[in-house]
Amino acid sequence: MSSAPFTVIGLAAHAGKPECRPHLLTALRWLGERGVNVLLDVEAGTVLGRTADTLPMAQIGARAQLVVVLGGDGTILRVARELEDHSIPIFGINTGNLGFLTGARCDELAQALEMLFAGQYQISERQTLATVIERGAQELPCPRALNDVVISRGAFSRIVRLELELDGELLTEYVCDGMIFATATGSTAYSLSAGGPILLPQTRAFVVTPICAHALSNRPIVAGRDSVVRGRVVNAAGELLLTVDGQVQIRLHVGDVVVVRRAGHVVRLVTPKGHSFFDVLRQKLKWSGANV
Repeated sequence: MSSAPFTVIGLAAHAGKPECRPHLLTALRWLGERGVNVLLDVEAGTVLGRTADTLPMAQIGARAQLVVVLGGDGTILRVARELEDHSIPIFGINTGNLGFLTGARCDELAQALEMLFAGQYQISERQTLATVIERGAQELPCPRALNDVVISRGAFSRIVRLELELDGELLTEYVCDGMIFATATGSTAYSLSAGGPILLPQTRAFVVTPICAHALSNRPIVAGRDSVVRGRVVNAAGELLLTVDGQVQIRLHVGDVVVVRRAGHVVRLVTPKGHSFFDVLRQKLKWSGANV
């Protein structure tokens, strides 16, 4: 019997990144030498050319103690969504540049696994957002978001009018290109490029950031831990979409109400001990003091 701290590990990858293959093979060899039972997700199996012995991520979540993800932030967002109600830790290995959600680069894979199995790691619990679309008498649930929920125009649409309520009180009616509801994790993504603030990962709050608001006085709002935001589509000249974590899209109609609140589910991200959020910020945003 294996003496490893993790006896069953899921292994996921981005099917569109064939460069993941040698790193997947390294991980399989390293874990196999320690007697770990590895469960391959479907996309990792596609990269390796092995499809017969793969499992959907939801089934991996029911059996594994940890999921190692090779890819980037987008792959981690996909895995976090597909894990559904399972809260097993996710350890991201970036195959490109250092990502906000990953814990190590692919050239650090063996070293990162050594630290992990030596107990030299930390877990950051990340808040997620629950979203429901109210369409008349219907309630249409959406996937949970680790990064953000975005209301945005289609390719050829004009401006949209959105009436926002925060905790039952009217905020204002925005004339804008759209609206971003971002977690603390997602505050460094699309919301940041639209002028939103950076929240530390442990912040129990979320950000409401208008996209290209026509009134310069319309600024991002930081909503509280238990806040509920309701955005009603007053008018939209053309296609309007709701997008979850940049990966799932739902068509919106005039009159729809988008209700966003904190979800009870958290995503647990693993990083080696000593991994610093501020180091990542300095590198990604090229702040002074970064080694670029």
